[in-house]
Amino acid sequence: MELMKRLFPFLIIFSYCLPGHAIFAQSEVPHFEYLTISEGLPHNTVYCIAQDRNGLMWFGTQDGLVRFDGYTCQVIRQQEPDTAGFLGKSIHCLLQDSHGNLWAGTRGNGINFRDNRTGTFLNLKSEPALQTISKSWINTLCEDHSGCIWIGTIDNGLLIYDPKTHTSRHFDKSNSQLTDNAISKIIIDKTGKVWIGASGKGIYYYDEKSNDFVKLHSSVSGDTDFESFRKTMHADDKGHLWIGTEGSGLYQLDLASDKLQRFTMENGLASNNIMGIAENKQGHLLLATDGGGLNILDPSTQQFSIYKSNPGQKSLNTNALYNVCIDRDQNVWIGTYNGGVNVNKIHKTWFETISLTGIKSAEPTTQSVLSLCESIDGSIFIGSDGGGLFILDKKDKVMQAIPNHPAGYGNVVKTILEDSHNRLWLGYFNDGLSYYDRKSGTFCHYRANAADTMSLSGNNVWSITEGEDGKLWIGIIGGGVNLFDPETGLFKRYRHHSNDTFSITSDDVMTVLVDRQSEVWIGTATDGLNLLDKNTGHFRHFVHEQAKDKSLSANDIRCIFQDSKNRIWVGTESGGLNLWQGKNEFAHFTMEDGLISNAIMGIVEDSDGYLWLSTFKGITRFEPATKKCLNFDFHHNPFITANQFNQAAILAAANRTIYFGGINGLTFIHTDDVRIYETKPSVAFTDFRIFNKSVPVGLLADGRTILSQSLQEVSEIHLSYYDNVFSFEFAALDYTEPFKSQYAFKMDGFDRGWRNTSSDQRVVTYTNLDPGTYFFRVKGTNSIGIWSDEKIMKVIIAPPYWQTWWFKTIVLLLMAALVWLALRIYTTRREMTLKQKVLESERSILALTNENLVSEQTILQLQNEKLEVEIKSKSAELMSNAVQAAHKNEILIGVKEKLEEIQTASDQEKASRLIKSLKSMLSTEIEGEKSWEQFTTYFDQVNQNFITELLRKHPSLTQNDLRMCALTRLNMSNKEMAALLNISVQGVEKSRYRLKKHLGLTAEDDLGAYLRVI
Repeated sequence: MELMKRLFPFLIIFSYCLPGHAIFAQSEVPHFEYLTISEGLPHNTVYCIAQDRNGLMWFGTQDGLVRFDGYTCQVIRQQEPDTAGFLGKSIHCLLQDSHGNLWAGTRGNGINFRDNRTGTFLNLKSEPALQTISKSWINTLCEDHSGCIWIGTIDNGLLIYDPKTHTSRHFDKSNSQLTDNAISKIIIDKTGKVWIGASGKGIYYYDEKSNDFVKLHSSVSGDTDFESFRKTMHADDKGHLWIGTEGSGLYQLDLASDKLQRFTMENGLASNNIMGIAENKQGHLLLATDGGGLNILDPSTQQFSIYKSNPGQKSLNTNALYNVCIDRDQNVWIGTYNGGVNVNKIHKTWFETISLTGIKSAEPTTQSVLSLCESIDGSIFIGSDGGGLFILDKKDKVMQAIPNHPAGYGNVVKTILEDSHNRLWLGYFNDGLSYYDRKSGTFCHYRANAADTMSLSGNNVWSITEGEDGKLWIGIIGGGVNLFDPETGLFKRYRHHSNDTFSITSDDVMTVLVDRQSEVWIGTATDGLNLLDKNTGHFRHFVHEQAKDKSLSANDIRCIFQDSKNRIWVGTESGGLNLWQGKNEFAHFTMEDGLISNAIMGIVEDSDGYLWLSTFKGITRFEPATKKCLNFDFHHNPFITANQFNQAAILAAANRTIYFGGINGLTFIHTDDVRIYETKPSVAFTDFRIFNKSVPVGLLADGRTILSQSLQEVSEIHLSYYDNVFSFEFAALDYTEPFKSQYAFKMDGFDRGWRNTSSDQRVVTYTNLDPGTYFFRVKGTNSIGIWSDEKIMKVIIAPPYWQTWWFKTIVLLLMAALVWLALRIYTTRREMTLKQKVLESERSILALTNENLVSEQTILQLQNEKLEVEIKSKSAELMSNAVQAAHKNEILIGVKEKLEEIQTASDQEKASRLIKSLKSMLSTEIEGEKSWEQFTTYFDQVNQNFITELLRKHPSLTQNDLRMCALTRLNMSNKEMAALLNISVQGVEKSRYRLKKHLGLTAEDDLGAYLRVI
């Protein structure tokens, strides 16, 4: 590649050139992906696997229990010094019961129980009925038809536990017919009969009448191994019991006839150590063996298929298998010894990729495949970028270099064609054209000769195609198009001439096609599409015109293809796919229509009529009739590390295999291996967080409970106003290709519409939502874009205390209390003033008539004494009112303190108690309250319509101004007014200053004097 760049800098801009088996319903060999410690498992030894009813996968490992949602592993293990939750770490068996609860059997720590409602784990060691096994190694778990849990231990016999009554029955060799306390497996057949496998002492079934166990004996002549059963069992729907042993192979027991049949390595098994058994929808048995990989038995033919580890292939990563589980979508999950989890995704489309081998040139090379060709005998020839010509060994799936290819010549093979005479033609970068004689193994070369106009016009041969007359049309970067007659060895050139409007638009020709009507289509690097009229030698030009919607979508042509219906398709690097519709018009298909990329590098058609498009970002299978796209990007494919494919390096072979040349070698797929799984996925909430911390189920540290049930079971969440940053995490539980899933979500009441996100952004965060009720909705797709139903969570956000009804009620009560205080002070002062005036008036009269009215002096004296008594009484009353006012101030201070306590209350219950206390206090203290309006009315009556007259003179005065005028007329001090109006003394001074302006007074005028004369 560096050689290409060095020799021909122009080409730098064209980076497209530079760089099961039937049982599995899959191709020849089932493909596996791996889930190991690299992907989040805590340990690579996996003892058991189960899927819960929500679709989540659970793995029991040597170092903890794992929940897997297709993206991440959540590890559950003992948290020191936990004495009530999950205990232990080595998980040897799993059971989901009929209520959705999960039972996890440990080695030495009894059973961990996950309540499906709460989602929390509890170790059952404190359950009285399970005390006998609280420290046992739990080896197998099973639920019978009545809901009882059968628990088999490795050292303590068998226990039957009834969760409804919390009672149990314990069986071992001391109180039953069991002859061994080590229980390997317990299962239930379709009739409800319970079968027990004792590790070293055979098979038993439970007899309800005798409340004991009956041992089976082998009916196979000379068989002494059956009764030394050690491992696993499975009951099928056809009335057969399958027994897998550790060392003695596989047994089939016909439950109707008691006929026993044995299968060993002599019958086709790869190993006699059967560790796990599962049955798929086809009725085939999948056998996990220790040392023999995966063995699959077809009971109808009694034939085995063996699948073992094959390093470098997409096979099992180990042959030491411990268990096998088939999920609800028929994916096969296998737990292994030190190999983690191996999973065969039954609905996933798999591509193969092989690399170049046997490169003989010492020059720097890459694995890039630039060209492909299938010969009439089925051989696949491959042109490499730097390694010359290769041929594909289909059996061994390797590419071998052609040994006689000239060393150092034509190492960059850009295009290959086998013509109608079975001659192989090679076009090179910078080395012209060659003919390869396969019989003799010799090459004949054609190169440009500037002195010979009948020679090749350039040495960068990018495309070769054959016309119906046997002549070759050759596209050349920098040399236009040449018509070559192999019989004469002469070339006819078609070049661009700037002064000839009928010449080709550019000499940089990327691709040439001679269609079935013998018309010659030519695509250029940057100057559009040309169609040659062979009779006149003129070219019609098709270029992108922005003003014309149906013109060519872009001028960078990379491939031209004619399909089985004679439609002409044109691929561009920047404008997607074009369909020629005649009359100078094209239909366009781009990423907006579902294509994986707008850079279309190659086009072929398979036998089913689908178009396969190679691009810089992967591969699209396009259905012309429906315009549907099936995309393969390989971003998360562990076996294909690049998705960039080279220009024109594409081939639809006769055996229904599509080959793609890319920067990483040769990628191919058999078209029958395309899988489309049209079942809706289910979406699950996998986490809920507040301030980026997962919220546990149950009581929180602050005394609240946000999740009363597990996130999968709960339908609504109650939040405080202060929980103003919260997040939802979710997953569409389609394990086929989870990273291709797309998601849409919205929060009703906040989001205006659906918001889209990818599998890499499955956490949605909301901040500072107003109090209220919301509905969070989310949906997701499976790997081919089928949408799930909506998953809905109701979110209720409580308002802050200052927006609650009780807080508003308290504020109103406080305002009423202030008005009442002001009224009491005003009336008291007014009465005192009037009494004082009367007293002064009567004293004056008495003084004037004192000398002449001696007889009346006594009367006046008595009147004065009466007035003095009344004044003393009013003074006492005024003092009492002052004391009451002070008391009311104390009450207000108490109200303030209560409000502060309510504001800082840790929970709603405490806040409610404080509110009741506050309401009671206010009800006691506030009786016969008056409003400021009542005060104003009374004041106006007593003071000869003072306020009415004031408003007549100054109609712009506000209610606050009127209150200030009334209190000033009463001759109240600034301090007294501040207390009544609940403002500062400085605030009173400012109000008096503004009032003077409203009344037209100067700063030096006496406000009180002015108001007293009105």
